[in-house]
Amino acid sequence: MSLLPTLGPNAPVSQAYGRVGDPRDLPALVGGAECVKALTSLLLEQPNQAIRVIAGWLSTREAIWWAALCQSQLLTLAGYDQAGDTLKLVVLWVLDPGEPARLAVVKRAPVNENPSLAQLATAVTLTADSLSPFGATPVQAPPGLAHRMAAISILTAANEWSSAEQKGCLAHFLEIGLDISECKYPWNESAVPRHPGLRPRISLAPGKRKIGNIWEDW
Repeated sequence: MSLLPTLGPNAPVSQAYGRVGDPRDLPALVGGAECVKALTSLLLEQPNQAIRVIAGWLSTREAIWWAALCQSQLLTLAGYDQAGDTLKLVVLWVLDPGEPARLAVVKRAPVNENPSLAQLATAVTLTADSLSPFGATPVQAPPGLAHRMAAISILTAANEWSSAEQKGCLAHFLEIGLDISECKYPWNESAVPRHPGLRPRISLAPGKRKIGNIWEDW
């Protein structure tokens, strides 16, 4: 799969959402809007759909990086014994998204029992140029499939918190996604060309406190 680029704030929301799902699932009131305008409504009323829009709007590497940052904070709290090794391999792919790094994630993914991290590993797996195990008969990966799995990973990670904390956790993950859309927290300073972000002029509900930052620890 060719890695997809970042969209513009004024791109149709259906274009961003179309990378991760069926645009007909969007509320009718935002279906024809620009991304940044649609997010004003979605962030307040349908945060799960906002997660999907942001994941579709970001470039492939940014979407997977966003999911990795969210995952790092969940793992710090949950204390999964071996999950950190899988996450490190995902980060190595973000740093250098080539076939050797992808295959390292593929080999590691089956031993992981954390559902949201398994979905993130699958996102990296699906960046292959072909989904077929047979080189002579390639099967092209659908564009945006990795973005879809990154969004699902983030949503699953939020659901792994207690029900009383899920709303705050999801708001926190959304804040990270908006930060990344503004080129904050890059995996290295020259990694992503500066581009306009998606943050609308609204305040989200207070998110969870950050539990440790992957970009500081690694």
